[in-house]
Amino acid sequence: MMLDFDEELLRAEAPDDIKKMKTWMFQEQVRIQAKRDELQEINRELQDLKRKLERDKNALELREKMIEKRFDDNEVFIAKKKKIIEDAYQQLALDRKALECERMNFEHERNKYRRQKMSGSKSSHAQYESGHYENTSFFRGVDNDMALRKRYKELLKIFHPDNKCGDTKTLLLIQTEYESLKSRYYES
Repeated sequence: MMLDFDEELLRAEAPDDIKKMKTWMFQEQVRIQAKRDELQEINRELQDLKRKLERDKNALELREKMIEKRFDDNEVFIAKKKKIIEDAYQQLALDRKALECERMNFEHERNKYRRQKMSGSKSSHAQYESGHYENTSFFRGVDNDMALRKRYKELLKIFHPDNKCGDTKTLLLIQTEYESLKSRYYES
């Protein structure tokens, strides 16, 4: 109930009424001040909470940016690795084809040698003995000992007799060529 305090004060005739009005006014001022203090405390708490939320929001945004950057860096790294692997597989396929061609040539020459041997020809035997097959190069393009070992391991994986496409004779040729190249690189 809203009272016009000035009107009530004028209407009040007795000093007790004035005293009651002053008491009521004092109590209202105290109640209003308490409410004001309570509201100010709530306002301070809300401001503190707002500042804390802003700090948390900024920290989360920074973390999100870092995660996005790391994700983008990983994507670039993965793309580079994928490209390297694809190139290596292409090179391996080319090397495998070249080795298969050399193997087929070797088989052809060996069969040719056997036919000539059976027919009694001595000229091809001299050619075989003189190292005609030593010119096959399983390690074409290798220019240091690290690349030599790497190529040797790759060739072992391909031509090992336990593999489906394995061949003992080819493996012996690879071993011989590896040993000669290894001695050459380790002497230097």
